Amino acid sequence: MSAGDGRRQRALMATDAEWERIGGLAAAAGMDRSRYLVRRALEPVGIPDAVLRRAVRETLVLSLLEERRLRQAGAGPAWEDACDAVDAWIEAEGVLDRLTDPGAANRWKRVGVPEAEDPE
Repeated sequence: MSAGDGRRQRALMATDAEWERIGGLAAAAGMDRSRYLVRRALEPVGIPDAVLRRAVRETLVLSLLEERRLRQAGAGPAWEDACDAVDAWIEAEGVLDRLTDPGAANRWKRVGVPEAEDPE
């Protein structure tokens, strides 16, 4: 950074956990924390809300249909294994921490799918 580029040191408030997470994300992007935060704050807003809502809705509909199909076929444990693997990935990546509504991540799971009817 050169003295004539107009940049000045600023301060922000963050928990230790937030600061570590920012550091990890910045490192993954090949940037220092400062550049990463400025870039993220100034980049244009991503996908329009209506498009994102429809994509999430359709993904959840397909997920519920697939769960129902697998349970009816007697492959419920395969569904649970896949869900566990995805949950582990989401937890490791911190993806759901970015949601504006922290409860949204689990609400769709609570909607539930009626248990497959016993074929006998």
